[in-house]
This record gives sequence, structure tokens and C-alpha cells, in this order.
Amino acid sequence: TTPGEMAANEQSEAMKQFKELQSKFVETTQRSKGLAQNVLQRKKDIHMAALTGAELSSLPDDIPCYKPVGRSFVREPKPTIMSALEEQVKTASEEIEKTEGQKEHMQKVLNETETNIKELLQGNEALSRELLKAGYMQ
Repeated sequence: TTPGEMAANEQSEAMKQFKELQSKFVETTQRSKGLAQNVLQRKKDIHMAALTGAELSSLPDDIPCYKPVGRSFVREPKPTIMSALEEQVKTASEEIEKTEGQKEHMQKVLNETETNIKELLQGNEALSRELLKAGYMQ
């Protein structure tokens, strides 16, 4: 192989590596946003359970209470509903903790991928020019 062919081969290999890193960056960003949405939803669940619990706590224990099941309601004793709300808060809190850990990991992966992309571009001016021409960079 000639030096020109070797340079072109290295260039296509660098472009392939860039596209892989770019796709990893996009995928990680989307997953991170999904985890953030999950945390927000669990916080809403906790808030709703707290509001419901606060309203129910002011009622006497022997008052009839109803729990939604699908499109209908089922009569349940107040203590059963209160314990279910507490369990819901506990489960949501555990999920938030787990998801926050996953988000931290995703952020590390995102930072690492971004660093790898920068290093790839700094070490290869020809790739940078090609990406500018192709509209990948500004």
C-alpha cells in the first residue's frame, strides 16, 4: 500500500471511530434524559401519596374509604390504604436512589465520550476539516 492509501485508510478509520463515539454520546444523552424523567415521575408519586395521606389522616379510622382499581373503586379500610401509601412512598424513594446512581454513571460515560471525541479531533486535523465540510461541526 502507498502512503496515500494508508492516510486515506487511517482517515476512514478515524471517521468510523468518530461516528461510533457520536452515536454513543447521543444514546447516553437520551438514556440520561429518560432517567431524569423517571426521577421526576417518582417525586410526583411521592407528593401525591403524601397529599392523599395528609387528607386521609384527618378522617376517623372507621370511615369508609375507596381505592381506585382500574376504572372502578374498591372499599378498603383506612389503615390498609394508609399502609399502601407508605409503601408507595418507600418504593418510589428506593427507585429514585437507584435512578440517581444510574444517572451519575451515565454522566461519567457522557463526560468520557466527550473527552474521547475531543481527543480524536485534536489529534486529527484532516478529520476535523472533513467533519466541518460534512456539517458535523461548526
